[in-house]
Amino acid sequence: MDREALAACADEILARLSAAESPVLMVDVEVRRFGLEEQVAALARRLAIPVVTSLMGRGLLENADAPLVGTYLGLAGTPEVSALVEESDALLLLGVIVCDTNFGVSARRVDLRRAIQALDGRVTLGFHTYPDIPLASLVQALLERAKPLASAKALAPVEAPRGLTRDGAPVTPLDVARALNDLMDAHGRMPVATDVGDCLFTAMDLVQTDHVAPGYYASMGFGVPAGLGVQAASGRRPVVLVGDGAFQMTGLELGHCARHGWDPVVVVLNNGGWGMLSAFRPDAGYNALGTWNLAGVADALGGTGHLVNTRAELAQALESAIAHPGRFHLLDVRIAPGDLSPSLRRFADAVSRLHA
Repeated sequence: MDREALAACADEILARLSAAESPVLMVDVEVRRFGLEEQVAALARRLAIPVVTSLMGRGLLENADAPLVGTYLGLAGTPEVSALVEESDALLLLGVIVCDTNFGVSARRVDLRRAIQALDGRVTLGFHTYPDIPLASLVQALLERAKPLASAKALAPVEAPRGLTRDGAPVTPLDVARALNDLMDAHGRMPVATDVGDCLFTAMDLVQTDHVAPGYYASMGFGVPAGLGVQAASGRRPVVLVGDGAFQMTGLELGHCARHGWDPVVVVLNNGGWGMLSAFRPDAGYNALGTWNLAGVADALGGTGHLVNTRAELAQALESAIAHPGRFHLLDVRIAPGDLSPSLRRFADAVSRLHA
């Protein structure tokens, strides 16, 4: 590594940020991959710069004291976060992979020519590139030079929805997010493993916590085995969010919980079909799978099943799962077909407008 090139790169990045009217820092998977969360949090504090995660970076900086605002989802995201990112004249993309998952529904509203793309081994500012710059070395060089940015906007974190109404109304995906947020407010943060489909977008409404999801390839069937992996690796009891279609692929792996002593809380958004595909092709009959009694499957696999039809039953089932650890709990949450989370609805609408 060329030390003079590293110093020049760090100086140019900080000069660009200092001259900007609205600098913003976005973090993604390489920050976790290279173990840089503490250093990046310290950098954000020193610069006093607002921080967002990409979709693939969801869960980063959860345990760090950083000015974290929320997650950028482009046209599918909250207006405040989208405006902050898209109107920035100095967007520092730190370890951010430029791909459809992160920027596919931005409608090209992020001008990468004005952004600073810092990946391990390459830093690009506008139309020129510094090659062979390790990300860890760059972060350290920035830390050594960083001073508060007087022009950085202060933005309050996006508040996660809370306060589930415990009544006899049917459950919506947003109700699931409210219920889990209430649960973690009462009992502490739990790691979350999410499958693809509407459960992935429902997880965007959860409080900031450790989070794993198949963001890059969007491969179905990830959620349940990922949750088991989280508990095996960390010893922490996870929440698993999974759709009924994905559960049909890998849900039987819960049968391994008893012999390993794992006890995840598995929340199945059971809408009787492939809900995300239906969001784009609502008239396609092949998306209907029929409604399976997944609560009954739990008992056969050595866990505890809960059939959930109402918001009151959802709250009661989660409380029971927390009160009775030692075996997995599966919540078979019945969701009406076509009832989508706000994030997926915005995502589907944005994609439809782009293709139109």
